[in-house]
Amino acid sequence: MKEDKQLLLELSGAAASSAAAGATAPDAVITEDDKRKMRRNALIKMAAMALFVVVVLVFNSIAWFTMNRNVSNAGMGVQVADYPLVIEVRGSNAENKSLFTKANEALFGSGGAAYQEGEQPDDTLQFFQATASKDKIIWEKTGNTAADGHYADGLEPDACGKLTFWVVAKEAGTFDPEFQFQIKGFHAVTHDVKEGANTVTIVDNLFEINEDLSDHSDVDATLTAALEAEKIQALGYVRGHILFFKARDDDGYYSGFLGTDRSFRLSDYYPDEGGTTFTKGEKKEITVYWKWANTLEQMIYDSSQSNYSPILKDASSTDRTALYTYFSPANNSMFDGLTTAEISGYLSDLQGNNETAKSLARSKLSAAYNDADQEIGDMVNYILIEMTTAH
Repeated sequence: MKEDKQLLLELSGAAASSAAAGATAPDAVITEDDKRKMRRNALIKMAAMALFVVVVLVFNSIAWFTMNRNVSNAGMGVQVADYPLVIEVRGSNAENKSLFTKANEALFGSGGAAYQEGEQPDDTLQFFQATASKDKIIWEKTGNTAADGHYADGLEPDACGKLTFWVVAKEAGTFDPEFQFQIKGFHAVTHDVKEGANTVTIVDNLFEINEDLSDHSDVDATLTAALEAEKIQALGYVRGHILFFKARDDDGYYSGFLGTDRSFRLSDYYPDEGGTTFTKGEKKEITVYWKWANTLEQMIYDSSQSNYSPILKDASSTDRTALYTYFSPANNSMFDGLTTAEISGYLSDLQGNNETAKSLARSKLSAAYNDADQEIGDMVNYILIEMTTAH
């Protein structure tokens, strides 16, 4: 019998205003395209404008593998033995630990399962492992840098980072566990406190964005069914816009796109017949890269058009083909304000040979992608990325 455990990464943020950046002359005519551009500018200049303040929180639960070895003859119970792999993280940096309690309450309720710091096999080393009693642990990192996904002034489109962990073998053998990312979102109830010349926002409660969100209107009267629906839609955009890859080269190009399933196996990194072979005590390092693409153009262009800061090197790669499949409304929610038929039609035109149709499609999809980013900023306060493992 397989047992799934969870690996949790939270990238979080408190959304503020959706006001546009920049001023327009009193007599100017503001078109819809102008409004989109201004909203986009408001979003991408958040550090300076403080319109969309996002604080990076990174914590996770590490998979503690178990498997059932024997069922008693009486059929009254199952003897569970340790699975011979554990997962380990290293470092001394885990951001915003003060919110763990509220995240746990939002997900598991009072007294439920909890995300916590891991077990230290050696207290002289900054190594943390999952155990039977600590099967959801905080992701410790070695540094507070953008490369590690830490953004002191807030997370924003064009952000990127990496998640590194080690698979540790307690016994020799060949194994091939699977890892899959899932994304959840939260609504925050907050209040502001003056501390000298500064105003500090305090998080009172977190509530998971789902069909039960409006049930918490007794705590936050703004949580109507209509707002709940809009937040669920915005969470769909989050799930579409944050991409996962197995590799990133020295020039910043990504490869090994994890696709709609956001999943991979250990053997994708360490191929061996029947899985991945370990000696007892061996540790194998895994790094997964994430990227919040700033624009549609970053994803559809390649290194030959570097002015768009493309994330893929080769337009003919399997990753580019996979991205176009990923854009499909049947697979993901990427674009705001367009119907399913419009998205499908524009995606078809974007890959066609008619330059006029291609230009229009790019303009429409690009604007809709930007508007979806704005919806994320307006509607989602915290983002939780959970990695489930199974063997």
